[in-house]
Amino acid sequence: MQRYSVRDSQQVIPFPQRQEHCQLTQSPPRTVFDVGMNNGDDSAYYLSKGYKVIAVEANPILVQRARSRFQAEIARGQLVIEPLGVWDYSGEIPFWINEERDVFSSFERSRASRGTMRCHSVEVDCVTFDTLLRKHGVPYYLKLDVEGAEAHCLRSLRLIGLPDYVSVEAEDLENLLLLWQLGYRQFQIVDQMSHNSRFPDFTNESVSLRFAKRMCRYIDRLKNRTVRVNFPRGCSGPFRADTPGSWQTVEEAAYNWLHLYFGYSNRGSLSPGSWYDFHAKGTRAAIEAERMVDRAA
Repeated sequence: MQRYSVRDSQQVIPFPQRQEHCQLTQSPPRTVFDVGMNNGDDSAYYLSKGYKVIAVEANPILVQRARSRFQAEIARGQLVIEPLGVWDYSGEIPFWINEERDVFSSFERSRASRGTMRCHSVEVDCVTFDTLLRKHGVPYYLKLDVEGAEAHCLRSLRLIGLPDYVSVEAEDLENLLLLWQLGYRQFQIVDQMSHNSRFPDFTNESVSLRFAKRMCRYIDRLKNRTVRVNFPRGCSGPFRADTPGSWQTVEEAAYNWLHLYFGYSNRGSLSPGSWYDFHAKGTRAAIEAERMVDRAA
């Protein structure tokens, strides 16, 4: 097993009392957290939109590549790379790197290998997510793609504060419910395979609509593999008003997701074989109300 040590690793700060998090301030509205930076394509998109990016990545190979790719942005302070893992406790922890698809790398070996794919482990420094929030402030937008640590990161927001926008992998309904418990009330389920699509999002409610949906997906995937596109494969893609579709209630989003989960292919609008993210949009009123509840608890 290889061992990597990270200079200037964070010292874990104890969790605050519940009433303290209301005193912490929001970071400037142009800050994005890219937690699970991977190859940096998402960070490149946020940078192109003028945001300051705090990129967090546990894979030391990808960190080295990102430092080379973003030398100019790092030099002028627009990008900060935290070469760390995020987990529910701090210290050096084995991180499993998938040798075939690095996007699947994880602190959980079974998740990283997907059963049969080759992977190997390295030791990386880990911190709890609230440590990064305390250091850099609460971002305007938080992208989470950390292969198993999403729930820990979302729970940490209650201690510190809520971003205006959050996206997280839609692999578990718990992530959607955690967002609702935090105070978010508007949601989308965004298909990572359709960021570059110009087709409407057909539902699964009839045979003809399902056929049209399959044809559009085939064309989109062919386009993603054969031509230069704005969002390469694996990107979390746009956020805020740039995402397709309308915002939904938690009930509507859960209804759609559960039909996919239980295999009801003639309901909802989601397709087997695609990767989806939950997106959540907060309002200042909802965020303040949630903080008032915490202050009274």
